[in-house]
Amino acid sequence: MKSFEAIAKHAYEAFQQALPKDGKQVATWDELKEASRTAWIAASRKMAEEIQQVL
Repeated sequence: MKSFEAIAKHAYEAFQQALPKDGKQVATWDELKEASRTAWIAASRKMAEEIQQVL
C-alpha cells in the first residue's frame, strides 16, 4: 500500500506535467515548502475518501 505522501507526490508530478510548457519553472516536490507538501497530502487524503464513495 502506498502512503498518502507518495500519492500526493505523484499527483503533484502529474500536475507539473499537465502545466503549459511556457518556460516558467515550477518547484519540484522536494523544493516545496512543508506547508505546500502538507496541503497536497491533505488533498490526496480527500481524494481517497472520494474514490471510496465511487467504488
